Amino acid sequence: MPNHISRFVGCSLILLIAACATPSRLEGQDAKTSTQPVSLAAALVLTPEFCATKSKKGTWGINQETFPVGKSACKELDPILKTAFSSLKTVNEASGAGDAQLILTPKFVDVGATQKAFAFASRELTVIIEWTARDKTGKTVWIETIQGSAKRHQGNLFTAGSNLKHIVQDSVKDVAEQAVTKIEASPEIARLATEAKPAQ
Repeated sequence: MPNHISRFVGCSLILLIAACATPSRLEGQDAKTSTQPVSLAAALVLTPEFCATKSKKGTWGINQETFPVGKSACKELDPILKTAFSSLKTVNEASGAGDAQLILTPKFVDVGATQKAFAFASRELTVIIEWTARDKTGKTVWIETIQGSAKRHQGNLFTAGSNLKHIVQDSVKDVAEQAVTKIEASPEIARLATEAKPAQ
């Protein structure tokens, strides 16, 4: 086969492969952005005990660290979970949920952190939260345990405090973002939204 024909065939095959691959990527992008908030008025219960949760890791003394996961969660969860519902209010106890159609209560299950000997070594923090969703009658409609994690340098004497704060924030955000995905994909919550009256 002459060289110019071989080159033409080769180029045609490349263009054909590219054309076939492009619709798949676009379809995936459309699917990713097509999620809609659940049509429910929800309440997020952040109790004082939950907000005060701290986890101590490491050996007693100079190597022990305290991770204020509750404080960070009570700051970060509300704005992220708001994207999952048509409306969301935050209360400090379930009795304050009012006319909410779904009551969402998080609970810390575990917190784990790796220890590193060097300031610039990366360490990981893992936060596990159990989420319970109930309808306005108190019936449990959905339970999910979600793990979030983040990595950051251990830090030296001057940066360790800031790095610890950010690794806690990032791990909590990761849990919250995964919770939004799970909520939007939950058939149980979707069924409740279908059966419930439209939020006022």
